[in-house]
Amino acid sequence: MFDLSAHPGRLFLFATLMPLVPAIVLAVGGLVRHLTRGCGGWQGTLHNLLGGDRSLPLAGYFTVLFMMAAAGLTIWGAVRFFSDDGTHPERWAEQVGWIDIGNVRLGSEPAGPSSALYLGYRIDRLTVLMTCMVTGIGSMIFLFALGYMKDETGIVHGRRGRFGRFYLYLSLFAFSMLNLLIADNLFQVFVSWELVGVCSFFLIGFYTEKKSAGVAANKAFIVNRVGDAGFLVGLAVAFTTFGTLNIAELNEQFAHGVPHGISHGLWVLLGLGLFCGAAGKSAQVPLQTWLPDAMEGPTPVSALIHAATMVAAGVYLVGRCFPMFAPEVLLAIAYVGLITLFLSATVALVATDIKRVLAFSTCSQLGYMMLAIGVGGWSAGLFHLLTHAFFKALLFLGAGSVIHGLHHEQDLRRMGGLRKVMPVTAYSMLIGVLAISGAPLLSGWYSKDAILADALGFSLANPGHFLLFFGPLLTAGLTAFYMFRLWLLAFGGTSREPDAHPHESPAVMTLPLVVLAACSVAVAWGWPVWDAESSALGQSLAAVAPHGHVTNGELAHKLAHSNHLAAGLLALLAAVAGGGYAWVRYGQRPPTSDQLREPTGVFANRWYFDALYDSLFVRRTVQLAEFTATTDRTSPEQPTKRSVTLDGLLTGVAKLVAAGGAELRKLQSGRVRGYVLAMGLTVLILLGMLFAVLR
Repeated sequence: MFDLSAHPGRLFLFATLMPLVPAIVLAVGGLVRHLTRGCGGWQGTLHNLLGGDRSLPLAGYFTVLFMMAAAGLTIWGAVRFFSDDGTHPERWAEQVGWIDIGNVRLGSEPAGPSSALYLGYRIDRLTVLMTCMVTGIGSMIFLFALGYMKDETGIVHGRRGRFGRFYLYLSLFAFSMLNLLIADNLFQVFVSWELVGVCSFFLIGFYTEKKSAGVAANKAFIVNRVGDAGFLVGLAVAFTTFGTLNIAELNEQFAHGVPHGISHGLWVLLGLGLFCGAAGKSAQVPLQTWLPDAMEGPTPVSALIHAATMVAAGVYLVGRCFPMFAPEVLLAIAYVGLITLFLSATVALVATDIKRVLAFSTCSQLGYMMLAIGVGGWSAGLFHLLTHAFFKALLFLGAGSVIHGLHHEQDLRRMGGLRKVMPVTAYSMLIGVLAISGAPLLSGWYSKDAILADALGFSLANPGHFLLFFGPLLTAGLTAFYMFRLWLLAFGGTSREPDAHPHESPAVMTLPLVVLAACSVAVAWGWPVWDAESSALGQSLAAVAPHGHVTNGELAHKLAHSNHLAAGLLALLAAVAGGGYAWVRYGQRPPTSDQLREPTGVFANRWYFDALYDSLFVRRTVQLAEFTATTDRTSPEQPTKRSVTLDGLLTGVAKLVAAGGAELRKLQSGRVRGYVLAMGLTVLILLGMLFAVLR
């Protein structure tokens, strides 16, 4: 088990299990505390120890320690991986049989007994980079939460704090994502996929006393189930066709085109099913409505969801299964990404809640990643996934610092002038704003330029799809505008709330901001740093990019490389224009009353997606439920009202039987002479009937 020389991949397995340890400890501790509540003696002492003022902060530090240990193990594993000569890939993969299904029929030929479902891990370059990102950013978020969630160690709004429960959910969330990353088969991915969804439900609805939090948690859970239904279709097609769910084996089947035994239609269905699941997790149109409402959870949860865990899972799945997608499906992925990145950016233009601006920004950036993979820019899309994780975690934690400093105020219209009293938060967030806008030499510049170059190359190779370049180029300008608008409204000018009394956050919260700001600057550097194509991280991904079935893919790749500089210059011009316009509107003078009024219109109403879904699905579902309820029972308001319902019919039969029984009961007088008389009459009647028949 601990033989790391023969199996160094186990370092990543141990890293995955690290967050599970505090989750189990906290769960057991919480159960014991619940069972000893109200007890005296040693049981009461144990209860006080588990729920005392000192034990809860210690639980937080305990969890942070294990998350940092996971980060240390992944870094150690990364060093071992990149120093390996690659001649023994079996050292980085193991699996054990889990469920023996038996004979699996493949087409017309039956296969022999097979342990068709496995538990296993497989470590490659993408896995290494993703696990390092998740554990590194997760450690910073866990550390930040020690300060942000400090109130949950005491009495909050008349209830007992839930500090331990918060870290339990957070640890289980991290474990689920890491297990998803190292899984070598789609079934194990799906199990972790569902665990991620359950953890997000718990964390989004963490403030159970708020109705809006419960509604948001339900919305996230239900919308993701829609996507997961498609994922299950993809799994069914893959397993029934090939008899395996191993990702490497499936990718090998599609390495050189449509494999034997599957029709083109099934190939398309397989890809659409997998992408449907990814669209749900990564909040792509039309399943994007849950992500902005997920802001009801604590801000560290928002940072973890948007940067390192849940939404990253969808893009990761598409990247991991890239060879399995037919050309038509890849084109559909590109256009879904295009629609998502543009629509989400337009909504962010008018959003006034600091966290919701960042939420719509996440939807938009995920659209960039999907578009990149759809046009054949596999390395560009996953490169942006990695860089985006750092500056989006920075931005969300910065927003959390602002909310903490303003005593839970989130409305940008009621902020202003915070850079004077919160300088660390202000300038850390400014680095994040510059990175997501694509400022040169920052991490976002390298990855966003790569996406736009691939989009331009694909558009030139396929002239009918020019929108796949023009759309993200325009949105680059919109991104710079709404991000600088956010920063200027929060930190620029003077305070618009004289009684706010803001303050800088404690060191346990500002230290993660500084670390993430440094990563947002330098994580994508290469040499020379001013060459957008020299990024060491980007080149590392490009070296292992799998073959995909993109229309005119080779020509598009050549054109992307030759036009990289042109695409980058156009993106920079768009960002400068967007950021400059934000400065003109919000930086030169205090915002006007018109700029601070409640937004209205299509953008403010999120393109009416929520209203449309409410009309088409939510209300119709409620009406169907009410109809079926009326067929199941009589109205509780009118219990005596006669109605033809299922409950009424069954009750009527019961009443009829009861009435018949009551009448028959009258014949049971208890007099023996009466019974003998009845029996005699019965015998006479039977004899009479017999005589009539024989005659």
